[in-house]
Amino acid sequence: AKSRRSINRRQCSCHPGPGECFCHSHNQNLSSCAISPMRQVQVVGSLAMRMMRPWSNGKIYSTTFTHCLCQRRNDGWTQTRLRLLTTTSLNSISAQSQPTATRYLIHWRGEHKEQYSHSFRRWEWLSALSATVAEKCGLRASDLLKSFRDCSIFTNAFSYDPYQRNDQLPSSVTLSQVEMYNQALQYVHFTNNGVDSGLSNGITPEILARAAERCSLINAAYLVLADGSSYPELVDRSLQSISFNDMIKNETTATWRVRRHEFSFADDDNNPRFGKNTTRSVPKERAALPHLKEVLVQFGGKVDLKKPECDIYLFEGLSDNILGANTQRNNLFKILARRLTEGATHSIMAPKTRICITKTPLCSIAAYILANVAMVQEHQTILDPFAGSAATLLAASLISPTVRTVGIEIAKDESISKSNIREDFISRGVAEPVALLEGDVMDHITRDKARAAIGTAFDVIITDPPYGRREALSGVGVGNDNCEALNDLIDVIGQDRKRGRPLLRPGGQLVAFLPCPKGSNIMDLLPSRERLAFACLELKEKRKQKLNDSSRWVLSFVSQDNPVN
Repeated sequence: AKSRRSINRRQCSCHPGPGECFCHSHNQNLSSCAISPMRQVQVVGSLAMRMMRPWSNGKIYSTTFTHCLCQRRNDGWTQTRLRLLTTTSLNSISAQSQPTATRYLIHWRGEHKEQYSHSFRRWEWLSALSATVAEKCGLRASDLLKSFRDCSIFTNAFSYDPYQRNDQLPSSVTLSQVEMYNQALQYVHFTNNGVDSGLSNGITPEILARAAERCSLINAAYLVLADGSSYPELVDRSLQSISFNDMIKNETTATWRVRRHEFSFADDDNNPRFGKNTTRSVPKERAALPHLKEVLVQFGGKVDLKKPECDIYLFEGLSDNILGANTQRNNLFKILARRLTEGATHSIMAPKTRICITKTPLCSIAAYILANVAMVQEHQTILDPFAGSAATLLAASLISPTVRTVGIEIAKDESISKSNIREDFISRGVAEPVALLEGDVMDHITRDKARAAIGTAFDVIITDPPYGRREALSGVGVGNDNCEALNDLIDVIGQDRKRGRPLLRPGGQLVAFLPCPKGSNIMDLLPSRERLAFACLELKEKRKQKLNDSSRWVLSFVSQDNPVN
């Protein structure tokens, strides 16, 4: 909003609204504006990163497969759609032999701030996928994550090159932002290279959809049904696909619709330049549908343009080679895809929607990232030793409603109301925490109470340590550096393990933020090897998140049976 106010609107007579693009020169031909035809990118001052809303009917229905959770929608259409996804569409697809090179499209969410979430996209999704598969097969999610990284291949669906097109980029658009645009929509497929073939082949559309719908950085996930350089070729391949079997006559009465989106940079009167549908031309969509008649006439259900149970998308102008060969946009290569699901509606737990309000709340995206990186699974026990308003625990409960959570917070109830925290859970339709303890996690009595609340060691510890504030409240550790809170937590994990009352079970996950002030080296702030060995923790991964004048890192640890050298 601040960036919008700084725009000199006299430059252009077209004032953009939410989801619209901004042409930087009123006299400039819109076709020569590098970004304006593309709905994914808003060129607003220095921001070109805010991607489009999902290609849908304008509403977001992000749900779990057990019940409508995120928006608490219990209307008949949502329930019908869930039944279709869980009992017909996806099951009928996965029940039949899927080709090894089953392809998907992942449409990532954009960024309000550059480099705030981009580096976590694949990490969050592959972690969610690992957790989903682990729930099905009983394997350790941390082991699956490595395998999925080895066998997953991501390829940009956009290949915009301003130099190849001789476009003049607006001064506020950088090449890094062009690269971000090209990565907004990506193909993904799984190979058998270096992994068990059963593992990659076992990733069905149902499993992929379950993983995608819990991710805060995914807008939508699609199953690629067919592709072709012409409509006859596209239709012929579509008829050979098994992915429409559940839509054939006498099999189902599921409603459906087709939407067409073009990414050709074409300059004609039928391409809208502003608004929510800058990639969708209704005249071109109507002209394209007759070419798909041979496929569409076989569907048994009725057309529903508002709330269909099956969304089919015709994408034209994307890359024509899944393996990443360069293509020209003017080829208008065609892809027919089926939307599997949409990502998590994390905004339902945004700080401004919370009943429990604190001075430094954790944003909903960060809370979801921590929970997904920790690979939260059904029926797990989760602890946040620096709970605050319990945003991490709320995100974990929204992702997997069967988890049992416990929070420890040193602040008094007058500062952070436990009743308000519980109301945040209840009002969103998820189980409230098993216990919200007032005390210091450094006190073994408090830790014993947390462990007693669930009866065993925790499966997952996720936290955003309140560096500096906890030490000031407890009267100890004042003046220690920014990593002391995390170091102290690791120390007590080791102490509890030594006294035979482990806080984190072997194989459990510890995921936490670690701030890195400007000018600091993250390697100097990480817990020492000796400290990690004492706690039997192994640092598996770390990723940087850029903040205004500094950064913070997400650290992921795994608890081992024995000390790690």
